[in-house]
Amino acid sequence: MAGGAQARFGAPSGVAGALALLCVLGSVACERPGQAGAKSGQIDVTSPGGPIWPGFGDEPEPKLTDADVDKVSVKVPRAPAVSAQNPAKGPANAKVTVQVFSDFECPFCVRAAPALADVEERFDGRIRVVWRNYPLPMHSRARPAARAALSAFAQGGNPAFWKFHDWLFSPQADLSDAGLQKAATKLSLDPTKVAQAVTSTQWDAAIDADVAAGDAAGVEGTPAVFINDYYLMGARFESEYAIVIERALREAP
Repeated sequence: MAGGAQARFGAPSGVAGALALLCVLGSVACERPGQAGAKSGQIDVTSPGGPIWPGFGDEPEPKLTDADVDKVSVKVPRAPAVSAQNPAKGPANAKVTVQVFSDFECPFCVRAAPALADVEERFDGRIRVVWRNYPLPMHSRARPAARAALSAFAQGGNPAFWKFHDWLFSPQADLSDAGLQKAATKLSLDPTKVAQAVTSTQWDAAIDADVAAGDAAGVEGTPAVFINDYYLMGARFESEYAIVIERALREAP
């Protein structure tokens, strides 16, 4: 299984488990690639081909079959509802919706990003990916980054949001106020609007709505992914997401 929170530390349950998971995430967040001051490569997310993501190192990609779906995911009564206010990509009428509850300062979210990007390419035209902000309380730069990303969404719609999203998860990301403003300039956004969003509560209602939706659905940490009504916790390999998507596609009316 992937090297995410669940795979390494066990699936948490209840308040105590959630708090334990949050402490684990917080203990390594400052070490994630892309933090200001860390050594990083220079990735130009504005060029064709997309960003280069950090991977799972030497961990082998698991070979899975449909029989493994119930091992890597949990079927829930109902996934959180989505709206046009949530950044998304893919056909609006896709049979499968992949909701990603994530935190821009979470190292496991960084690890999940390449697998999710590969899944999008693999199932291009058949799935819709929806972003949900779930900034963890101990990650002081997660909410400002989420505000900046939503400002990008307001300025340029889904294309601008996903470009900013890719930058936030890239090795050269700097989540400081100044870094977010510089990113806005680099990505052809209004840096003044982004700077204002970062330090205001303008987008907090939208962020809090995502957090509340995640809490109601049983999200215990990040990254958390809903594939229709299947719930996967922690950073996963592409094959784990893919096998669940394949089942969801078969089950969809």
